Amino acid sequence: MERYIDPSPLKGTVKAPSSKSMTQRAIAAALLADGPSIIHNPSYCDDSLAAMSIAVGLGARLDPSPDKIIVDGTGELKEPKLNCGESGLAIRMFSPIAALFPEEVILTGANSLRKRPMNMVEEALRQMGVECKTTDGFLPLSIKGPLKGGKYEIDGSVSSQLLTGLLMALPMTMEDSEIKVLNLKSRPYIDMTINILKDFGITINNENYSIFRIPGKQKYVPHEYTVEGDWSGGAFLLVAGAINGDLTITGLQHFKSSERHDNTGCT
Repeated sequence: MERYIDPSPLKGTVKAPSSKSMTQRAIAAALLADGPSIIHNPSYCDDSLAAMSIAVGLGARLDPSPDKIIVDGTGELKEPKLNCGESGLAIRMFSPIAALFPEEVILTGANSLRKRPMNMVEEALRQMGVECKTTDGFLPLSIKGPLKGGKYEIDGSVSSQLLTGLLMALPMTMEDSEIKVLNLKSRPYIDMTINILKDFGITINNENYSIFRIPGKQKYVPHEYTVEGDWSGGAFLLVAGAINGDLTITGLQHFKSSERHDNTGCT
């Protein structure tokens, strides 16, 4: 079968694809809020669908439509076995959130995720008072809380995703927390997490990305949140317009030069 592509100019306005990682963060934050939140412009990629399924299992009611998701957090565990699909962000972000529950929760995954080591999650949660056990270092992952605040130290050289989950979960504990992070490599993604937590009423004190102070007994406030466009997805459109056209790309949020945007993975 042959296909022919003829050169042609491009012109018009197009919206950048929605950010996958910010959609997942918004779902997690809305899950923890007491009441309905509205997430506009969500991504419905496989990783986001996994996050939606996890949120339902952890007690949220979801009402999705093409342009928004209404998430009503309830805080009551509905499903003790949660499938994270192939999302590395989902398994690392929702593990500390699952640890807020006193019941045992089993987190599983599919395909490539089952080959990723989970020792980092196990070691971090154990020092925080959580009964956590991998299966020979891999999924399934068994978690039984409750998570406890305090002073902890984690390695941030491999991924910032676990830190994202801890920053989301620890404000819900009774105690204040302090996390010392060694060799954090993905600072912009932590900026994304802290920004969305602020939108949902959560305070995080960041000291040069090496120490994070987290007041306990905080409450998430339901929020109406609009997911920004994904810069990596928008880059294809920007290049196309630069090469042969006059395109206007909407939905991309401007950041300071020190901040990096979402990439093609869900980080």
